[in-house]
Amino acid sequence: MNARLLSATLGMAARALIANRLRSILALLGIVIGVGTVIGMVALINGFQRSFQQSIQSFGNNTIYIRRIRPGINFSDHIPDSLKQRRAFTMDDAAAILDHCPAVRAIAPFKWTWGDINLAYRGRSTRRTFTFGTNEQYLTTHGYDLARGRFFTQEEVTRRANVVVLGKDTRESLFHDASGLGERIHLNGIPFTVIGEYEKKGRMLGNNFDQVATIPYTTIDKYFPVPNDAPPWFPKRGELFLDAIAASPEQSDRAQHQIIDLLRIRRHLPSNKNNNFVVFTDDAFLSLYNAVTGGIFAVMALVSSIALFVGGIGVMNIMLVAVTERTREIGVRKALGAPRRAILTQFLIEAVVLAAGGGILGILLGAGISWLIHAVSQMPTYVSAWSVVAGLLVSSAVGVASGLYPAMRASRLDPVDSLRYE
Repeated sequence: MNARLLSATLGMAARALIANRLRSILALLGIVIGVGTVIGMVALINGFQRSFQQSIQSFGNNTIYIRRIRPGINFSDHIPDSLKQRRAFTMDDAAAILDHCPAVRAIAPFKWTWGDINLAYRGRSTRRTFTFGTNEQYLTTHGYDLARGRFFTQEEVTRRANVVVLGKDTRESLFHDASGLGERIHLNGIPFTVIGEYEKKGRMLGNNFDQVATIPYTTIDKYFPVPNDAPPWFPKRGELFLDAIAASPEQSDRAQHQIIDLLRIRRHLPSNKNNNFVVFTDDAFLSLYNAVTGGIFAVMALVSSIALFVGGIGVMNIMLVAVTERTREIGVRKALGAPRRAILTQFLIEAVVLAAGGGILGILLGAGISWLIHAVSQMPTYVSAWSVVAGLLVSSAVGVASGLYPAMRASRLDPVDSLRYE
């Protein structure tokens, strides 16, 4: 089709749609709702994903986690005993990794307390403060920075000193605007001296990393021993999880392989046995997030596809009505020599323009809803270019699929019968 004929066809299609504005808008509701739903959901998912990636980067995305199970598995009655009973690690494992894995730069133990720990200072106390123990290498392995004070030293770890480093929210709960450095607070009634405060870290996977308190891991075993009735999977005295960091980001994969090979040797695992531990990086958390949001997106895609199907039926219906109403017009055009291809193209373009118009309205609706959600709740949203293009392509495809039959029907009308149509 040449440019002149295409321009004339588009003009006729636009005039036909404008002449029946209300009917056209009603027929588009399904497409508008379907595309708007997809755009809105993709904007939310993209916003959370970008925020999640930024959070991972702020936590130091070169950290190598050495754990008993992979992320995403929660201990419950449904977890096999083979996973629950996997043994934790010790500082001997950490020392061996540093000695025999040249790609590893530093390694820090990680251990959290059993039960809730109440932090108190002069009548003020904190709630839901995550208290964990580590050593002097923690800042290196996690890329943390201090806003105030210092971190504890190797000597303080060795002598199980009563020192604590607070997260920003924890410090504000106890001291408000004051720094708190050098002050004595109580953890479940036991006095600890505040020596430092972390830079603000934010949230990740629902955890507030500014509502934390860090003490030497040796001090946890000293004051907060694990009770005898604790589950077998909880780290006992001397048992730890380990966090490492490679000598450089480029050596992260090499460091992971070296750690795995060494731990298999230390655990006497034959070549035909699987690992009874896992080694992973922050990418595993991103994969877990993508798996969760992928399920949500699949459900919303199903809902939107139903709306698009209904919208396609509406477009087909309005095009069939248009063919019936314009039967005499089709007869006149055919009598004047218009080929079947021109008639088919005109009605097919009308259907595509109609559906694409619904797609544009759906994109605006979805983007507007995502903006409103962000303005009201501060939830992160991001309308990506690919989702806009996908919305236009899908709505146009619905137009082609819905308008093909009416267009073919119009092109096959007999000109004589069409001129006689009343």
